[in-house]
Amino acid sequence: MSRALLLAPLLAALAAGAAPQSAPTPAPQDASAVDRLAKSLADAVRALPAEAPVALHLSGGSAELRRAVGTVLAAQLSGLGLAPVVVDAPTTEAAEAAARAQGARTLVRLTLDVEGGELRARGDALGTWVNFWSGRTATRPPKPAGALAQAVEADAAVLVLASIGATSAPATNGTAPRGVRLLGAALARLEHPLAALAAGDLDGDGRDEVAALTEHDVSVFAADGRLLARRELDALPFSNATTREPFGALAVLSGPPRLAAWSTRHAHGELLSLDKARGTLKPLGTLDAVPLGPGERGSFVPGQTAFAPEVRLADGRSQTVPLPFTTASLVPPRLLFVHPDGSASLYARAGAAPSRLSGLGAGSALGDVDGDGAPELLTTSPQLQPSPDVLRVFSSTGDDPTAREPLWQGSLPAGRALYVVTADLDGDKRREVVVGLTKPDGTGELFLLRHGAP
Repeated sequence: MSRALLLAPLLAALAAGAAPQSAPTPAPQDASAVDRLAKSLADAVRALPAEAPVALHLSGGSAELRRAVGTVLAAQLSGLGLAPVVVDAPTTEAAEAAARAQGARTLVRLTLDVEGGELRARGDALGTWVNFWSGRTATRPPKPAGALAQAVEADAAVLVLASIGATSAPATNGTAPRGVRLLGAALARLEHPLAALAAGDLDGDGRDEVAALTEHDVSVFAADGRLLARRELDALPFSNATTREPFGALAVLSGPPRLAAWSTRHAHGELLSLDKARGTLKPLGTLDAVPLGPGERGSFVPGQTAFAPEVRLADGRSQTVPLPFTTASLVPPRLLFVHPDGSASLYARAGAAPSRLSGLGAGSALGDVDGDGAPELLTTSPQLQPSPDVLRVFSSTGDDPTAREPLWQGSLPAGRALYVVTADLDGDKRREVVVGLTKPDGTGELFLLRHGAP
């Protein structure tokens, strides 16, 4: 039911776009990824030039993604007077005979995929008219003919379409031994670089929201990237020992849901509640300890982008980490602390001796992304300026998860990936991944990875 709510606005838009029109619908920069891809494909088909009627055959991706692109592309081609028809065939080869049987003069064959944060379509166009004098052996006309390859930046709606049909059953993506196949797209843009990232159910509807902290504000986003609320922080008193780079802590607290936010630019943090109806974050009070998790507290190292090694756990006990740390991910009973040198301390439970890991990026987290009930270890590149940065997902069983091949790994968009969280954005108990990027131009980006259909 929750996924249906996410799909409703998209399906309404597709229905509107499918209406007959005398000219192709323009695809402005803020149009959906499906609209933008369909517009670029329609322009490419017209430039061949294609002869009407035009048959469309789409493969790859999920059935819902193929249906969405086919619907909008057919509407664009109809506006160009190309009388499109979508043909259903088991293979691209069989599509040619099916198109010819329906009287099409041109066949457009496309394969869809979501890769590297882009929605891509690759394929060709060919003529299907057969000369009567060809006899039993059909011959294609020399025109129209051409290769088609178009790509646009994917969005959250594309990931919803591409993920329908994904299950928690083990699957392989060619490089992963089991269980994880992630597709990514930009979720939201930020005017300033990130200082912290968190996710949790802030409005009690059973679905997580994503919260992003910068030096200047804290923002909360819905699963489709819509901004739900933003609060400026510049009215807070400034810290006497601020950090050179943006840094802070952000955590979702339960009972009732609240957001704890603290940037090192300010002398103290704030406790906030989300009023979704009014689109505001209401201040509830100040913080006297740095929020590392729902019940865990710590402190900043003055003037450094790091937390002090003394941690107060949710049950009141103290945990002393071997070194200051830049990242804390706490999924009881497991505790992960990543240190500035790229090493990490992984605790099977509080009070136990930690396993010492190496080669982890600041963007690291524990989270169950394969649906087996145990959290995986997610981590980015330990390099200072990786090009591109890579997200890796490891099984967290054993003393050193990174000693084995990752369950999945994939490249991220340009930028430094310093923050990673997992979130149940659909309320289906399967966790998606959100990566916080600092872009080369000094802005921030939230990059969403969802489970892809096999």
